[in-house]
Amino acid sequence: MGMVTGNRGGADGVLVLLSGLPGSGKTTLARQLTERLGAVHVESDAVRRQLFPEPAYTPEEHAAVFARAEALAADALAEGRTVVVDATNLTRRDRRRFVRLGEQAGGLVRVRVTAPEPVVRERLRRPREGFSQADEAVYERMLPRAEALDGPNVVVDTRFETGPSVELIARLVERLR
Repeated sequence: MGMVTGNRGGADGVLVLLSGLPGSGKTTLARQLTERLGAVHVESDAVRRQLFPEPAYTPEEHAAVFARAEALAADALAEGRTVVVDATNLTRRDRRRFVRLGEQAGGLVRVRVTAPEPVVRERLRRPREGFSQADEAVYERMLPRAEALDGPNVVVDTRFETGPSVELIARLVERLR
């Protein structure tokens, strides 16, 4: 199947799984994909702030955030929607629940979001828009945790114009519908 896995023509939705370090451009790309695909955007940082207005980033909080994100994604997939999961998803363990959801639904498109370290650090130094509270210290803590995506995936370097990548991902999603 190449870059995508799943049941061709499945009645359920398609999951687009983003993976990348803080500051790599996941949320910006997720917003572009959500608009292009008419998708549901499940953003872990937004879920965290809804559940925990003053996040402490404890293991218990993390578990609650990702259980809720998984439930939101599962509900949208069951409705036949395309879902863009916007979270760091750095380890196989972190991604496992979403990979399973995508494979059980109509399909899965894995996307590694990246940018060169100096670009990411510059982004993290600027005031952040949205829900993310990540800074350079968070980036440095997470950097050694990053594991390669298993299976075929699209790599998007966000220092470049992302329009062509959005169109490629959209075509892959449409092949699974």
